[in-house]
Amino acid sequence: MKHIILAAVLCAALGTCGILEAGAAEEPISESGEVTVIKGKVLKTEKVKKTDRSHAKQKAGENTKKKSSGRQDVQQPAALSVEKADAAAVKQDAAPAEEKQDAEEVKKAPEKPRFEDKRIEINLASRLLTLYQGDVGIRMYPIAPGKPSSPTPVGRRTVVDMEINPTWIDPDTGTTIPSGPDCPIGYRWIGIGGNYGIHGTNVPSAIGTYASHGCVRLNEKDVEDLYAHIVKGIPVDILYERVVVQQEQDHTVVYYIYPDGYGREPLDVSKVRQKLAPFGAAAFVSDEDIQQAITASDGNPRYVAKVYDIYLNGKKLEPKALGKDGHIYLPIIPLARAAGIKAEWSANWNEIRTPYGSAKAVMRNRALLIDAADAPALLHLTGTLDKDYNYDLQ
Repeated sequence: MKHIILAAVLCAALGTCGILEAGAAEEPISESGEVTVIKGKVLKTEKVKKTDRSHAKQKAGENTKKKSSGRQDVQQPAALSVEKADAAAVKQDAAPAEEKQDAEEVKKAPEKPRFEDKRIEINLASRLLTLYQGDVGIRMYPIAPGKPSSPTPVGRRTVVDMEINPTWIDPDTGTTIPSGPDCPIGYRWIGIGGNYGIHGTNVPSAIGTYASHGCVRLNEKDVEDLYAHIVKGIPVDILYERVVVQQEQDHTVVYYIYPDGYGREPLDVSKVRQKLAPFGAAAFVSDEDIQQAITASDGNPRYVAKVYDIYLNGKKLEPKALGKDGHIYLPIIPLARAAGIKAEWSANWNEIRTPYGSAKAVMRNRALLIDAADAPALLHLTGTLDKDYNYDLQ
């Protein structure tokens, strides 16, 4: 009875007896525009402008809708803390789903082109431009570098300017030619400092020759393709190398010898061998073969052999295994030494002998090689070539 009287007194004082349970999702609005709310042990009366209803809901994420006659709201810290806690709980519950959705959107988004590890390399001797991403050449184009009387300078430069439909100014006469079919620099200009640039041409027959004032010309389709795959700031390395040695994906070593267009790099057999030595394939190239390649200087590929790293009981050795014509050859003397086995070479019989047996061997450029098929009989070792082109001996 005392509780009923106390409630009546409170109602009379506040002007209404509307009561909501704490934590209700939505509060009913009375005709008088006032509402009495019990949040835990807190009793309050609130009045909210009609125009503030949506704003209040969005701002605080409240569970209670309010309405008043226009007087300033009476804020109750305890009640608001409960409402903010409710909103935070809802947000926390929704977070994992939102994060999952964001992750899926990122996964679906196309990858942006990577430019930070790209560089251009121009070999004036081979008259080729290669675009690298890391250590991998991803584009290669024939070029027309400077004439011997106006050679393209070697060294490291940077892409400093890129322009579509450029205008050309003749360096000799000062004549200006706008972009179009008569423009000697084509429809793309890639500036690399000074008056030098990489650009297109309206004389495609010049590509592959030394023809420019010092710039680097490309076929129009090639320069437009290159333009689409680079940005300003990437490095440009210009070099002059007549001997180019490469290792292909299957570990085949191949070398090229180009003509001396600028008359800067005379060659002999020893210089070519120096280029081949780091690749470990010099044993399969004779002096006669190298001299013929120098004489031709035609830029054609000359395939040497496949080169494999040798692992003996898990330890990498310095000498290499060589693959040629379907066989794998092993350097027997350093391999026997690494295995702790005595090996002797008999020149009269062309044989290599160990305590376990003997087998035929061949001398290639001062390197003594055996067929890997004879390794079990000579060394009690069996080898396999793994997927990474390593030759494992156990």
